[in-house]
Amino acid sequence: MSTFSVGSVVGSIGGVASAVNQLADTALGLFGESDSSWLKSLKQASYGGLPFGVISSSAGVGRRVVVHEYPERDEIWVEDLGKRARRFGFIGFLLQDDLVYKGGPVIQQRDRLIDILEKRFDQTNPGLQLVHPTMGTLNNVCCINCDIQEHAEHGGYFELRFDFIVSGARKYPASTTSTEGQVVSAADAVKSASMIDYLANIAAAVKKGAAVVKQSISTAVGWYTQALGLVNDVRRVFRSVSTLAGNLGNMFGGANNGYSGSNAKAASGVTAAQLLANDTTKRASVIQAGAVLAGAAASPANGAALSAAASALAQALLATASDPADGVRLLSRLSQYQPSAPTTSSQTGQAMASMQSAIGALMRRTALAELASAASNYQPASSEDAIAVRNQVSSLIENEIQIAGDSGDDETYVALIGLRAAVIDDLNTRGAQLASVTEFSFSAPMNALALAQRLYRDPSRAAELISQAAPIHPAFMPPEFRALSE
Repeated sequence: MSTFSVGSVVGSIGGVASAVNQLADTALGLFGESDSSWLKSLKQASYGGLPFGVISSSAGVGRRVVVHEYPERDEIWVEDLGKRARRFGFIGFLLQDDLVYKGGPVIQQRDRLIDILEKRFDQTNPGLQLVHPTMGTLNNVCCINCDIQEHAEHGGYFELRFDFIVSGARKYPASTTSTEGQVVSAADAVKSASMIDYLANIAAAVKKGAAVVKQSISTAVGWYTQALGLVNDVRRVFRSVSTLAGNLGNMFGGANNGYSGSNAKAASGVTAAQLLANDTTKRASVIQAGAVLAGAAASPANGAALSAAASALAQALLATASDPADGVRLLSRLSQYQPSAPTTSSQTGQAMASMQSAIGALMRRTALAELASAASNYQPASSEDAIAVRNQVSSLIENEIQIAGDSGDDETYVALIGLRAAVIDDLNTRGAQLASVTEFSFSAPMNALALAQRLYRDPSRAAELISQAAPIHPAFMPPEFRALSE
């Protein structure tokens, strides 16, 4: 049987490349081109360090989609499921004693290729390196199929059919618990438990007549009056325009200055007068919520309506705070409400005192629940800030836990313990991801932009430094100040 050797005709793959180059130059010349730059740009194909010749290649790219078709509807909906895995197909060859990459005996080349293809992939070695003639170097590539064909009439020549796929790192499904969601659930539990204990505490007192009902209204109005005083707080009114667009230096502030949260700026073009008008509307909402609360207090036996009205008032107060930190401050003060005790010692007076105590407890616990929710939305500026807010809120809850335990309000007692634990867990988790505050000292004053570049390699954080150092002028930052360490 006669044999036919590719090497005997063209000598090697180098001869093939030379012939193809000449043919390409001739073809390009026919079209007015004399540069075979495309051929010269091709890279030598290889996998796992073993080079091979390429006859043809294909690539599968795009998106993974699902096509949804519906009855009686002409259109379809294409659902995007993410990027499609990149697949590459090659028809290549190995050649005996090739002069281009000097592969040596073709059987040894084939054996080396088999060793490479049978290498085990694991988490530390998700794939090998593939050099594509036009796409260049691709890492973490797995060969999912390879057929090696031998032809008796083509001695010293193996034809290869590859299927490659680009692999990613192995990822295990992991579940995480939303600490913010835990706080919200615990706050709802406190509201429900407080309402149950409230109804149990007023069951006998509410039967004592109109004086007790008047005491209910008076106590609720007293809580609303405290909220109204907080609405008119000078600091809160001043900060109502702190969202004004533009660089106002350290005139306004107090907003979140952490890595992932900030005091949202108003749209460009919004004036201070417009922000004040918006604040007036929010204050009107507090007044309206106060009227609803007084109406609900006139029917003290309807605990659900009274609890909902108290929550609405606390939420309306929180909505007036443009600064998230200010919202925490306002609700902290509202949660410390202590009504004045009635002076009479008669049976009616005792019933009034019971009603007053029950209403006051319900108002405080509702405010604490809203305070915990507000704290879960607060983005601390540093780990120290997270600790300070955690201690502030947990201390207020702890005081109310003591009151609930002494009063025998078992449902509320258990719910408040759960709320305190949720708040601590939430702020500990988020605060652990933030930088700490440290002391900085320089030999002479510098401007805020230069300091931000020097400390953080980010001049856009100059406003953050201004807020933390509180300089007289941003061009002359104090030589010593406290700011985020990173």
